[in-house]
Amino acid sequence: MAGYNVSALTDFVNEQNQEILRASIFESKTLELFKNNIQVGIKHSEALNLMDINPMIADDSTGSAVDTGGEVVFTQRILTVAPSCTRLFLDPKVLTNKWMNTKMTAGSADTDLVFETEIMDEITKKLAAKNETALWQGDTASGNPDLNRFDGYNKIIDSATGVTIVTAATFTVANAMTNIDALYAAIPTSILNKEDMGIFMSWDYFRYYTTALRAANLFHYGVDAVNGELVVPGTNVKIYALNGLNGSKRVHAGRIPNYRIGTDLLTDADNASAVYLDTIEKVKIKVAYKLGVQVARPNELIVLKIS
Repeated sequence: MAGYNVSALTDFVNEQNQEILRASIFESKTLELFKNNIQVGIKHSEALNLMDINPMIADDSTGSAVDTGGEVVFTQRILTVAPSCTRLFLDPKVLTNKWMNTKMTAGSADTDLVFETEIMDEITKKLAAKNETALWQGDTASGNPDLNRFDGYNKIIDSATGVTIVTAATFTVANAMTNIDALYAAIPTSILNKEDMGIFMSWDYFRYYTTALRAANLFHYGVDAVNGELVVPGTNVKIYALNGLNGSKRVHAGRIPNYRIGTDLLTDADNASAVYLDTIEKVKIKVAYKLGVQVARPNELIVLKIS
């Protein structure tokens, strides 16, 4: 049952100088990386309307009314968002005999949420961390409530047609460079030189790869990683380490605009509320939002799958 868990604390003995120790949290790097791909105003589903043109070149030395050929192709991919929330009911009276009572309003009403700012900040940050993972590893068939709200990029890409698949038995320091070279070699030349081309991997694979680069003494390439990012030596393609891919045994390659994110309001995750409900004498905290993902052009995506 949700609520305050104070079993690890002694009764109040004037510990007011103690700081609240906050658990280490992740930041949602995927949302930041793909921020220009966020589609807002989606209540349930919305189409990604795509257009491809292939004009043909012909002889025009004499002029002609003949169609040179080529076509304009319109396609759609559906971006569906799922309504999600976290909801807590906290009883301020539980804190009366603990050190937190120094932060409580004088009197017996006990209607205030103690450490409201800190609690709300922690909730939104922890949600960002959970959503970071869900963006990639979400699966509506999963038994994990943190992951079964919507299908993430991994599952959507698995079911898409035209994706290039590269496989490897393992991903270790010994073969990290070989695996990334194989993934890089599979990128279509039509998108290889695009400035927004990227490779996306977990932090553990990123650690293996950077360790392998150091062991290979590739000092002349300037391969120092900054904030979990580095350019593959000898290429223009940047690697991004993402917490959302941790444990997934996947490495993705594709253009950043290909990875779409849908939501209702861009500020949904910031709209947390805390209200005291007199009928149950508890503070209700709720954060509600809608979120979902889709890919625009599967034929431009490459995935390295580790068995």
